[in-house]
Amino acid sequence: MVATTRGANSPRKLKFSDKIVTKGLTTDALALHSELASMDQDNVDTNTLQGVRKELISTTILLHKDKGVRALAACCIADLLRLYAPDAPYTAPELKDIFQFFFRQLSTGLRGPDAPYYNEYFYLLESLASIKSIVLVCDIPAADELLCTIFRNMFDLVPMGLPKNVEMFMAEILVALIDECASLPSEVLEILLAQFLPARTRTDSPAYRLSIGVCTRTADKLQRHVAQYFGDLLLQHTPDDQTSMPAEDVEELRTAHELVQRLAQAVAPLLLNVVPQLEEELRVTDQTIRSIATQTLGAIFGDSNGAKLARTYPSTWSQWLLRRNDRVAAVRVIFIECSKDILSHHAELKGDMEEALKGKFTDPDDKVRAAVCKLFSQIDYEAALHHVTKSQLEELTGRCLDRKPAVRHEAFNSIGRLYSLAYPEIENNDLAAVPQFSWIPGKLIEAAAIAETRDEAEKCISEFILPLPAKNEDVVSWTERLLLVMKYLNPGHITSLLALANLKSPHPSVFERFIQCCVDFNGGTIDKDEEEITKNLNHAIKVVTSQSTDASKLADDLRAFAKLNESRLYKLLKTCVDPQTDLKTLVKSTSEFHRRVEQASSGILETMSWFLRRASLHIVNQSSIPTLVKKLKLADQPNTESQSLVGMGGDEGSQPHAEMIADRAQSVLECMSKFNPAVYSPHVAELIKALADEKHPRLVQYCTQALAAVVRLDSSLAPTEKRTTDRLVKIALSDAPKQAKFALRALSHCKDGAHLCAKVVNTIAPALPSAQGDTLIAHIAALAEAAKSCPEAFEDKSNVITTYLVQELLMSNTPSTEDEMIPDDADEEWVEDSQLNATGKAKLLALKVMHNRCLAHVNSDAALDISQPVFKLLFTILEHSGAVNPSVEYDPRIKARLRLQAAVSLLKMSSSETYANVVLKNLIMLAITLQDTSFWVRSELLNKFTLLCINRKLGPNFYVLTFITAHDPEREIRERARNWVVAIVTYARDYFTEIRVQHFDMLFIRLLHLLAHHPDFAVTTEGLQDMARYVEFYLEIVATAENISLQFHLALKAKTVRDADSHVFSEISKKEYLPEENLQWLAGTGKPVRSPTSKARKTGDDKDKAPRKRKAAASGRTNGAAKKARRPKKADTWREQSEDDESDEEPSSESEDQDKAKAKPRANTSTREERRLRRSRGGEEAELEAEPEAEPKQDSEGSGEGEEGSGEEESDEESGEESGEGEESDKGIGATRKKRRMRGPRLTHRKRRSRPSKP
Repeated sequence: MVATTRGANSPRKLKFSDKIVTKGLTTDALALHSELASMDQDNVDTNTLQGVRKELISTTILLHKDKGVRALAACCIADLLRLYAPDAPYTAPELKDIFQFFFRQLSTGLRGPDAPYYNEYFYLLESLASIKSIVLVCDIPAADELLCTIFRNMFDLVPMGLPKNVEMFMAEILVALIDECASLPSEVLEILLAQFLPARTRTDSPAYRLSIGVCTRTADKLQRHVAQYFGDLLLQHTPDDQTSMPAEDVEELRTAHELVQRLAQAVAPLLLNVVPQLEEELRVTDQTIRSIATQTLGAIFGDSNGAKLARTYPSTWSQWLLRRNDRVAAVRVIFIECSKDILSHHAELKGDMEEALKGKFTDPDDKVRAAVCKLFSQIDYEAALHHVTKSQLEELTGRCLDRKPAVRHEAFNSIGRLYSLAYPEIENNDLAAVPQFSWIPGKLIEAAAIAETRDEAEKCISEFILPLPAKNEDVVSWTERLLLVMKYLNPGHITSLLALANLKSPHPSVFERFIQCCVDFNGGTIDKDEEEITKNLNHAIKVVTSQSTDASKLADDLRAFAKLNESRLYKLLKTCVDPQTDLKTLVKSTSEFHRRVEQASSGILETMSWFLRRASLHIVNQSSIPTLVKKLKLADQPNTESQSLVGMGGDEGSQPHAEMIADRAQSVLECMSKFNPAVYSPHVAELIKALADEKHPRLVQYCTQALAAVVRLDSSLAPTEKRTTDRLVKIALSDAPKQAKFALRALSHCKDGAHLCAKVVNTIAPALPSAQGDTLIAHIAALAEAAKSCPEAFEDKSNVITTYLVQELLMSNTPSTEDEMIPDDADEEWVEDSQLNATGKAKLLALKVMHNRCLAHVNSDAALDISQPVFKLLFTILEHSGAVNPSVEYDPRIKARLRLQAAVSLLKMSSSETYANVVLKNLIMLAITLQDTSFWVRSELLNKFTLLCINRKLGPNFYVLTFITAHDPEREIRERARNWVVAIVTYARDYFTEIRVQHFDMLFIRLLHLLAHHPDFAVTTEGLQDMARYVEFYLEIVATAENISLQFHLALKAKTVRDADSHVFSEISKKEYLPEENLQWLAGTGKPVRSPTSKARKTGDDKDKAPRKRKAAASGRTNGAAKKARRPKKADTWREQSEDDESDEEPSSESEDQDKAKAKPRANTSTREERRLRRSRGGEEAELEAEPEAEPKQDSEGSGEGEEGSGEEESDEESGEESGEGEESDKGIGATRKKRRMRGPRLTHRKRRSRPSKP
């Protein structure tokens, strides 16, 4: 405050005239302070202040024992400094004593508003800050020590919880000192910088705030000092030679760089000259310094103002980016770890970071690859959406297949976490989130199909993609999450996901058997049958662990679990694996099981979690069924959601959301019906109720299928009400093929099933001749089911039905109506179910009726009598290229479908030993069909064959068919067959040796026998070389060091036997093992023969034509020979052409003279034919090389999901009226290719075609 005077221009004089050093010192000092405080600096007579000036600095005052006196004296001296300003009223030594006195008072007295004389101390601090009298310190000689004292005292005071204005005054004092001092003591700089050390950098720390305020306001002055400080520190700790740095030096260097990081976060301008020094550190040879500098700069650029720094220091930014290729892997790892904040906070640096991380996914060091994968688990959703490209995520997903487990673990964890973060936005159909993240589950499912990565992939899916819900979550949202994930999967992924969901596991499963073995084992305390029980437990453990690559650890942990002998754990485990357990019980039991296992033996928790993932229905279970049924119903209602699929192309992209969700729900329900109908047991009433909902045909179809499946499993659940059975009868007579089929299956398990089925059959049989279109298809589908499920009802009308099916349907080419015509753009030798007309579907179903009837009577005395005409029909179809009646012209696409269905029917009939013996006698016909001209016939037949083998429906002798694919023109088919055999052989070698020996090792002699009967077998050099390819294919897959001696023994035995059908068929073994001198004789006398089942027939087009001459050499088109591709007339197929060359007599009836007579012209023309083939081979093989085949995308379901599919119903595999199944199967075969004629080996006198483009 400024005192007013009477005369404005008259200086004010001090009125206080007493001696301060008296008995009333405190009172006098207070009076003096009051008067001095009221005086104006610009209007004071300083001469009147001389007395008090000297008296106030006397030792009596400065060292007075009374704290109040000292405080008031300090305030008076501060007032004097204010009034005398700008000149100091004291000498330099006196000023030094005064300021030391000031800060002693402040450090001891300024402790808070409640402290004694706080107002006086606050007045002193305010005066020093506002009047700037503190700058007088800088004029004192050798003031460095005093400066350091002042800074120490200030930073010791500030943490006392003082008011904000006190902090402001302190900052003003320190800023003034730094600005005015000629040289800044290093200790002062250290005091300031020490406040930025990690232990002190708390945002609520007053000292930290004070240091930030001071450094920010004095940055220009401090920049040089800070740069010099760090430069000296770096120079001090940099080794002079190649020796490594001492540990204490490294620690000090790290501390200094951590300080730089904190400064960059708080006071970036302070580092103007420090950042270039860090850039130089990136170039030094010492690895430790480079590592520390890389980490420091990474943290600096990752801070909130990092993008600005990158623009300010472009060379430093570029040099730091080069550390991604540092020669030391540890530096590259540090670079990647520091990239997290840059990716998260700086969109403008996205391009540079994408380029920098681009090659790190394939870095030669696995630690670097693991680090870059882990990086993506540390970023948030927004960063992953906006700052990470889809290509980066795809590369991350690719690391899930890395050869190193640590890399795979980080990749799975990162990609799964990102999907989990993005799921809410995908659920909202966010236009950015869907294309960025919705594809991730499909890639994880692909990884789960590979043995080495299956465990990690399953864990990732169960934790992040489709986790069990929390205790309070709704089952509806859990099921809807599954359907939404499936919405963006392709058909192959959906099939694999349903296998991962354990829906395809047979019951009782190996896991249930293991639990029972644990109960019987009783922790090792066994009263009787100890050896048998222990053996059963070990076998169960062996089977369970065979599904993992880490079998030894799993086996040890499972044995440890068995020894725990905790009955509560066994009960919980049984509850979890029970297919009828609901979701709430599953969540509760799983949680308790994990908790108890961790308490009992934490070391086996991971293994038992794996066990639960493999054994329980943790992705979808019986609680999901009401939601799935509801989704089917919603899709058929008008005004349903029109939300389209975002981020996917093709027709699916425009499919309404509700329709796609219904399709996925349909897939789940269908899978449950085929493989795990037990889940429907609690919902039978709902299924029966749905049968009456005629407005929703798809709902009726799949509920009928579910009902049929569950009542077949447990007939006590079959409906008994007349209203329900009448409804099923009505459905069975409807024009919906699938509904009719499943309704009749359900009826067959009802209490009066025979009567109800007979009612349906008796109604359908007389109506067949007049039925057309879908009605005809539905009727035959129902009859096919009746022939299998209720044969007694079928037999009453069997003569009428079979007569119609064979004579009126199969043997005639009934004209189709215009709307049933197969599209012209369909493949010329194949048609899919969706494009197959009603007549074609009916023909296929007719064949199913035949083989179902045979299978139903397999155990009866009339089995062979019933099957004889069926076998004749099926073999006739194969013999005549799909034509039942050679005199009738068939659509070649229908013929291809009939060939496939006939071959599949023979395979299914071969599941019975009675029929298998008949088929084995003509096995060559199936082998020839596996070499069909149509890619789709070969591919689908191989799929059906491998599935039957996996389900152990076929005997060991049939496995030889796999090796007939050796000459297939499509690599996909060859590799699919190879991979399936390798998988089975490897599994059998490790766990079931007898299976490997019986099903593969002993097949060698059977393969030689089959090749000897092959129509392409020829005794020419080229012909035998082509035949040898089959043997090589077999040995490449099956032969090992352990069984090669057996193979050699079987080959030796081949020359000691003679073929039962004809001596000529033994020539293949002669050719391999006869002495050199006999080879010339054999070449001159040998001749090829036809299949014993082949019979010459002429088509209607060929009746008026003169018979052709047979072409040269037993193999007119020798296996392996190439020939210029000539497009045959559309009406002819390779089979018709080859049949024209044959005689009308069976080979077995030909005399030896006839054989010799025919051998001569072949021998004469063989040379010309071979020369022509050799000339053409070179050019055409080169053409094949210029047009390489695409790699197969994935192995067939047989090798990947065989065991899960073991419960599939035979009838549900069939594709006649089930257009949906066939379409999915076609889509899953692989990428379509450009259609081309096969150039290469031509087997069985025909031109096989490579896979055509699908229309």
